[in-house]
Amino acid sequence: MVEVSPWLIFLFCSGVGALAAILGLGGGIMLVPIFTLLLNLPIQQAVGLSLCCVMATSVTATSRYLPDGLVDLRMVLLLEITTIIGSYGAAVVAGQISPKIIALLFAVVMVFSAVMMLFNKSGDTQEDRAHKHGVPLAMGGSLIAGGLVGLLGIGGGVIKVPILRLLLGKTMKQAVAASTMMVGISAAFGLLPYVQRGDIQMTHMAYASLGTVAGAFISSRLFHKIESIYIKVLFSLVLIYTAVNMIIKTWGGE
Repeated sequence: MVEVSPWLIFLFCSGVGALAAILGLGGGIMLVPIFTLLLNLPIQQAVGLSLCCVMATSVTATSRYLPDGLVDLRMVLLLEITTIIGSYGAAVVAGQISPKIIALLFAVVMVFSAVMMLFNKSGDTQEDRAHKHGVPLAMGGSLIAGGLVGLLGIGGGVIKVPILRLLLGKTMKQAVAASTMMVGISAAFGLLPYVQRGDIQMTHMAYASLGTVAGAFISSRLFHKIESIYIKVLFSLVLIYTAVNMIIKTWGGE
């Protein structure tokens, strides 16, 4: 069993939890590399701990966003249904689809979404008119997002925020708030097998969850004071970073 300082886990998770709550991401994109590359944890334990942190971020930040009316609960439930279906379906057919092709397509979508969000000037402070077929398109996009979760282990936040923002006309802050709630629901389903297999040390889980809660709590309280344009730019940079990272990881071996 790998020995890691619980306080290091707490520190890293606090920082990632703060950033994830601001951007509406689960944080797995950042936490799994930290756990595996910096703390030398086995990949199974790293993924399991990451899912714990995603849930902690979601619950903590959503508890702040819900009373402010930022979360469209009906839309959250609709998009999560198709996300779960897509994730399960992708797991069934995973062996028949090339992850490299999917990763390439996903990277293209993320870069396109980042560019669209950066150059879309409206909707930062008020809701835009939703796309004419926004709801069915958003549900289809969530189905694809769930498929990518099942195929590549990528969190849904990088897809959900652009969907809510560009298709459903939500403001950046509304999109982030709804995405924050959704990634927690998805993480809860993904965490179950890791807990059942005993892949996660209880001490690490406790410190990771506490650190994430602390970071998410602080950033969610500051959320309303941050200009939407800064959130939009930071999120777009994360999208581009994720796209490049996916290409390097999936195609770098050749």
